[in-house]
Amino acid sequence: MSIGQRLYPNRENEVVLVRHCSDSRFVYNLGLEQRNFLPKQSTQKITYITQMRELAQARKSFSWLAEGSSVVQQAALRDLDIAFRNWWKNPRHFSHPTWRKSGINEGFYVRDLSVRKLNRKWGEVLVPKAGWVRFRLTRTWSEIQASSSARITLDSSFRWHVSFTQSQPELQRELTGTLVGLDMGIASSVTTSDGTHLNMPKLLSSGEKQRKRRLQRKLSRQKKGSKPRTRTNLQIAKLIARESGRRKD
Repeated sequence: MSIGQRLYPNRENEVVLVRHCSDSRFVYNLGLEQRNFLPKQSTQKITYITQMRELAQARKSFSWLAEGSSVVQQAALRDLDIAFRNWWKNPRHFSHPTWRKSGINEGFYVRDLSVRKLNRKWGEVLVPKAGWVRFRLTRTWSEIQASSSARITLDSSFRWHVSFTQSQPELQRELTGTLVGLDMGIASSVTTSDGTHLNMPKLLSSGEKQRKRRLQRKLSRQKKGSKPRTRTNLQIAKLIARESGRRKD
């Protein structure tokens, strides 16, 4: 279970967060490449422990890697090990771990979580080498304070988020003995077997839809790789993020 909150870093903190995302992605991809290219008949085994030792040696050899956070880099190897374990145990449900891509897989874990409350609307989370970073408080403080770790991510519209992880609470269910069938349709979003129709509200207003259509047409006329096309892509991404957020709500 995770509790998502909006993160609001300042410019100095944002530079560190971007660096953490880059280091986490680099270490994860390097560890994945090492495991993929190991011959099956080889007697050498690559495990989480061996890769942690090699990471420590690499940090001594390369100063640019040592400048990053060891906690963030070690968490990336831990994520890789968990991904492989899940794939080995249940290959039908979990696929083989794949590469993390820039602009898509932007995020890192924060272990040994430290949080503090500023007031009823704002809180702060301690990020390695970045210090205290503010986040918007929209859930009860007891839920966030009970979290053991957090994951910080950057979405396509360049918004920072922090998700606090905690154990899944037990749900108290009462059996009623009734059965209800659900049909996902076009005329109605959901139709139940007892004749109830549920419709999802409009995710974008008419003005937002027109603006999104206008920006998409503008994007099709712009040159790939140009700065104007990048700005247009960002404007479209913000509308898509707004639409996605309303759908989740």
